[in-house]
Amino acid sequence: MSQYYNYKTAMFIFLMSLIAFLILMVTFYYNHDMMGSTPQALRYIVLGLFESMLLVPLLLYVIGNRKSVKHAFRIRPVPSGAFRDILFVAVGLFFLLELVNMLTGAFFETAQGTGSHLKVLYPLNFILIFIVTVIVTPVVEEAVFRGYLLRVMLRNKYSAFVAILLTSLLFTFSHLSYWNAPAIFIAGMVLGYIAYKFYSIIPGIIIHAVFNLMILLDINIPQVRENIMYAKPFVSRVILAGGIIMLFIGLLNIRQNISIHRKRKDHEGGTGL
Repeated sequence: MSQYYNYKTAMFIFLMSLIAFLILMVTFYYNHDMMGSTPQALRYIVLGLFESMLLVPLLLYVIGNRKSVKHAFRIRPVPSGAFRDILFVAVGLFFLLELVNMLTGAFFETAQGTGSHLKVLYPLNFILIFIVTVIVTPVVEEAVFRGYLLRVMLRNKYSAFVAILLTSLLFTFSHLSYWNAPAIFIAGMVLGYIAYKFYSIIPGIIIHAVFNLMILLDINIPQVRENIMYAKPFVSRVILAGGIIMLFIGLLNIRQNISIHRKRKDHEGGTGL
């Protein structure tokens, strides 16, 4: 196996990037004494730069080995007929994780986290946080976790389940949120399965982007939740149930209709795992 797909090298680069990212997030971004008086726009720019740290080292590693970025990070076109099911999964995942967070809160008897760092103080800042959470974050996290790392694990004889499980655990750990850990882990498993089925990170980027956009709107337009989700007790149950049904319809259709030929080829740009 070439150096390009060397498991130890790839994992070493990723872990060093992840450690650096976590240290910076804990000691700088989440340090209220340091960032408390920093303008919100600057905080969003810093967040985007820190997120990029997860991808840039692996990207340079691939380019340095003169290999195809598209091939390394599993960037393949998506069948046009699958977009409806991809959107079903994206919307349904939002409601499934809403339910998971509600159950987590009930089990531990704690209040649900608010995601206050995503609450925009000034209208123009919404553009910045939109770029970070709906564009940068989905691209970076899908390319790293469901692109390169999942690919490397599969090529190193991990089963699909184990590879998706391990990348989901790393994905959960990278978010530094014990409260949202169950929901993030489930999201990682769903996104890993989608990436494996399509042999591409494009569907995951779409799902991740739509999900993050829904979170962003939910936090910044709370009257939607108050006036619709909690207008009457039965309404929230119907919406949650409908969303989860959408998720499973999307996943079932993808399972039945998406079949990718994974026979490995030796030359660059082949279709190997």
